[in-house]
Amino acid sequence: MTEDLDRRRFLQRFGGLAGGLVVVGPTGLLAACSRTNTTTAAPGATPSDTLRFAFLADMQVPDPDIFYEGEGLVVTLSCYDNLVKYKPDSSEIEGMLAESWEVSPDGLTYTFNLRDDVTFHDGTPFDAAAMVASFDRRTKVNQGPAYMFENVASTSAPDARTFVVTLSTTVEPFLDFMACPWGPKAVSPALIEANDVGGDFAQEWLTTHDAGTGPYTITEFVRGSHYTLQANPDYWGTTSSFEQVRIEIVPDVTTQRLQLENGDLDVVTKGLPVADIESFAANPAFTVTVRPTALKVALYFNPNKAPFDDVELRRAVRAALDRQALVGPTYKDYGSVSTHFYPVGFLPDGVAPEEHVQDIEMLKSLVAGLDDKTVDLAYDEQGGATDRRLTELIQAQLQAVGLEATVRGIPTSQAFAMSETPEDQRPHLMLNVAGGDALNPDAQTRIFFYTGAAPLNWFNYADAEIDAAMDAAASQSDSALAQEGYVEVANLIMDQAWMANIADIKDPIITRSGITNVVHDLSAARFIRLNELKRS
Repeated sequence: MTEDLDRRRFLQRFGGLAGGLVVVGPTGLLAACSRTNTTTAAPGATPSDTLRFAFLADMQVPDPDIFYEGEGLVVTLSCYDNLVKYKPDSSEIEGMLAESWEVSPDGLTYTFNLRDDVTFHDGTPFDAAAMVASFDRRTKVNQGPAYMFENVASTSAPDARTFVVTLSTTVEPFLDFMACPWGPKAVSPALIEANDVGGDFAQEWLTTHDAGTGPYTITEFVRGSHYTLQANPDYWGTTSSFEQVRIEIVPDVTTQRLQLENGDLDVVTKGLPVADIESFAANPAFTVTVRPTALKVALYFNPNKAPFDDVELRRAVRAALDRQALVGPTYKDYGSVSTHFYPVGFLPDGVAPEEHVQDIEMLKSLVAGLDDKTVDLAYDEQGGATDRRLTELIQAQLQAVGLEATVRGIPTSQAFAMSETPEDQRPHLMLNVAGGDALNPDAQTRIFFYTGAAPLNWFNYADAEIDAAMDAAASQSDSALAQEGYVEVANLIMDQAWMANIADIKDPIITRSGITNVVHDLSAARFIRLNELKRS
């Protein structure tokens, strides 16, 4: 299991219903197998018009109403389009299949004005009726991404170019849900009907095909081996220099590095240690493009287990951490000390800040009075060598004040089961990432800290005041009032000292020289828009 699996469990739904969403974790590095593949151009394509890419593991399925992972976004976002999307490296939303939109003053009705120059890959026209059918399919398939429709009361198509969504209650993040990488896609009603088997809404067929409007279409989907995408000549938007994209499954990142060096890959977007990235940056045959991400690395406290059941001790540990001494050696130029509670892009700079004034004396005093100074410090193994190093640096700082800290790595599957793990098997502290599906504060705090949320509420955090503050903020139709509410939520969580933010991490994208125009999204770590790439 990678950090991206079973995302449906990860979102705490509006109105107090428990569900779940996986944080967009940096990679999902667990290997599906140990086999190594050699990357070649797809049949009929020449090396110059084929972009060679690699995944560390198989994606789930390319069905956009089921897919809910990180590994595979390159496929789904190349084959399908959203109504709206985030601007590159921004939380600002712009049109995609919708040219414009209006929201009613009460925040219950969203009216999308659709483009009139779009066709599906089967040649059928895209219109408002197709969006009604697409929303209906997502609801009936009822897999991971369906949580975004929890408060959708109805959809309608007053005419071919007008699509209307009516909510039962105000959901402040709703437009962010529409823009996020796992948001609803336009799916061809004709292809769904033609490939339906026994009322499955073509789910079986869409395990190896696509039914979208996007810049690429799937021509091969061979699980455990490779996927091939073919450029859509009738795409309404930007088209790439690459007629085909060949994606190989290469579970070992060292093998990916060697293939990139040998010319068998054109792009590597994740998994490499900092030393390798620096080596590529110094090599004129390659280009390293560094972009911010909406991800943090944080240290989570177990408040149910002594000595961290004492809020004063948790606060003292948070204050004692020398973050610069942790982040600098670990990330170098590819990370920075966290200065805000929420990830980059969630709120404007300066909103919900975190001030780090290091003070180790209080922690030393509290530790001196402890009968048991042992601390079990864990990290999620999907973070690889980088998270291991960061955890060991934290260990050294804790040992320096008298805590007997030991370090262990835990498989991602165990990390995701942490909320249901017996207390005697859970660590005192755990290093992991923090983020959300969408660039909205509620998409983070609700999945990590809402009472009963699983599995990312690692240590069963529960506070009725914090829950109420989350619900109040998310139900605001006024964005300024919602922002005030999100700041209150952040302050309440920081006061509980349930976690300590450590670093904002960046995305280094490595390409062979001559491949340009890398367009990146804050909301989709390690993803680049294939149709925007150019070969000079």
